[in-house]
Amino acid sequence: MKHNLTLVILTPEQIARAREVNGRRKRITHALICGPYGQMFGTEKECLKHFTVWDPDHRIEVAPGRYRALFADLFDKAVKTTAHAITDYRTTPALGARLMEAAGADPRDAPTGRGLFGRLFAGN
Repeated sequence: MKHNLTLVILTPEQIARAREVNGRRKRITHALICGPYGQMFGTEKECLKHFTVWDPDHRIEVAPGRYRALFADLFDKAVKTTAHAITDYRTTPALGARLMEAAGADPRDAPTGRGLFGRLFAGN
């Protein structure tokens, strides 16, 4: 069964609860809810960075001319909302690795930033 990938703009009450659990000094305005796999809390920029890449419609180049959706098997769709009931405000450690494992990919096989930039600058 697939789940939605949900980017939540938190209310002031939710922000206060998330900061209480994750650390008062942490800047939190948004949450990224990944169904049963976990969630993360952070700024809009932090959460949007992951939301964009984990979107089931997003494709990455795994080899020259070959594209693949990393998490199309985990999520039905990506949703942005301002109203979402959150029961657990704890950020899931290593959420990206957990998602890759659930998708059947080895986290070490993920394209690195260095590899992606290398292909970009090489003109491939």
